[in-house]
Amino acid sequence: MQLIDLEADLKRLKGFARRSDKVAHKRDVLLPKWLPIVAEYLSTLESDNKNENSKTYDNPLFSYCTLWLFDVSNLSQGLEYAFLAIDHQQPTPPNIKRQWPGLIADTIFDWAETEAEHGRSIEPYFGQVFERVINEWKLPEQVTAKYYKFAGLALLRAKNGDITPSHVGSIKRLRQADAFLEKAALLHKHAQVKTVRSRIAMRIRALEELNAQ
Repeated sequence: MQLIDLEADLKRLKGFARRSDKVAHKRDVLLPKWLPIVAEYLSTLESDNKNENSKTYDNPLFSYCTLWLFDVSNLSQGLEYAFLAIDHQQPTPPNIKRQWPGLIADTIFDWAETEAEHGRSIEPYFGQVFERVINEWKLPEQVTAKYYKFAGLALLRAKNGDITPSHVGSIKRLRQADAFLEKAALLHKHAQVKTVRSRIAMRIRALEELNAQ
């Protein structure tokens, strides 16, 4: 019965021509309607995990709600649910031809780029995904490289969002940024980090000379 109701909701959602209207419908109608049911499902799932013989079945309602949480910019709960979806091998919704790790990585990266350019914090969401990108998920080298590059550049950003190694006063921070950028270059030859790494090296030399006085 729930699946029939869900299909009707999905059909109704497709009827909106504007993305903003779709997002509003997800935020104001679909998520308030379905999230309590998903929360109950997750509670049951947690109980079943204590039983070694229990099996996990695909739950499209859980998958759609997870995706909608990202669509309405609820990154905190979206990541929480997405990580659970991966842990329990839940597929993405049928209309999404990608796996969760790649989808999450691109979604958070695009968000982090916008936030950083405006001088806003990218944590904790970027850090949570970065940790998984470099340690758990087997994503294409280019994707992993851009995460290393972005993490390195984030250590060099001024409060207004500009990337300026000259404002960084910590040699340790500069070396960490350079290590991330070096890793990006090793993973992807077109990472384009040579210039900024040269600027980091210049800044480190300047600070070392200053400290030696």
